[in-house]
Amino acid sequence: MEIITSVNNQRIKEISNLKQKKFRTESGKFFAEGLRAVEEAVRYADVTEVFYTGTEDRKLQELLNLAEEKKIPLCQVDDKVMAKLSDTKTPQGVLAVIRLPDNDLRQLQPHMADKKRHAGKQDSIGKAVPETDNNAPVVILDRIQDPGNMGTIIRTADAAGALGIILLEDCVDPFSPKAVRASMGSLFHLPVVQGVTAEEALTWCYRSGYEPVATAMQGAANIYKADLSKKTAFIFGNEANGVSEALQAAVQTRLFIPMTGLAESMNVATAAGIILFEGLRQRKFCR
Repeated sequence: MEIITSVNNQRIKEISNLKQKKFRTESGKFFAEGLRAVEEAVRYADVTEVFYTGTEDRKLQELLNLAEEKKIPLCQVDDKVMAKLSDTKTPQGVLAVIRLPDNDLRQLQPHMADKKRHAGKQDSIGKAVPETDNNAPVVILDRIQDPGNMGTIIRTADAAGALGIILLEDCVDPFSPKAVRASMGSLFHLPVVQGVTAEEALTWCYRSGYEPVATAMQGAANIYKADLSKKTAFIFGNEANGVSEALQAAVQTRLFIPMTGLAESMNVATAAGIILFEGLRQRKFCR
């Protein structure tokens, strides 16, 4: 175990720089902080080192023991160094540096998702592994700009049993600190494929037997009357402008969420949650 107490330490500076996308891309690394996120990263991701402040917290000690079992280097730092590393005003005292995953569309297959879940099970006592869902949905995001929305959608997709996430070009970086925090560890549970063109995404859908379905305000079907139990790739769009007109025109099915109040629209992460869980209800609980 190493101890670092200087904020001017070169490694500390390099890790602090990972708050910026430029340095994440150059180094091929990002970081996650907080007990829950770091624990999930240690179980499921390629963690290169863990930094923590001195504490007697039992759960943190269990996490450090798990990291040691996986031969992940540990480094104890003081509060000033942790504040330098952290992207929050009140650091939670533990941070993991992680290699960026090299995900591509070939990984969006049910057997690949099961393999990853079972790999985590080796270290997870009493944690159930989700059963295979051959109709698990895929989420396609079109120009999502807010990192909080990005992380929340990833977390929601994970909870709803999604196979993976496809990010079209011009989406916010899902490995930014805020997006990682918002995902609450779900970023490490399912593949997130970045920089995909709309044409590539649609081609993957048709080749893989998925029907691409876009959210829309007009010319759309009520989600509670549509069949969401089959293999579906749900497309959610930009916070201000929704799914692009070109994408809406390229798909045969569009969906809307019926609303009875005075609100004209809802947050994209909220909409994604409603639709994904309606799909889960139809797949699992309407037989």
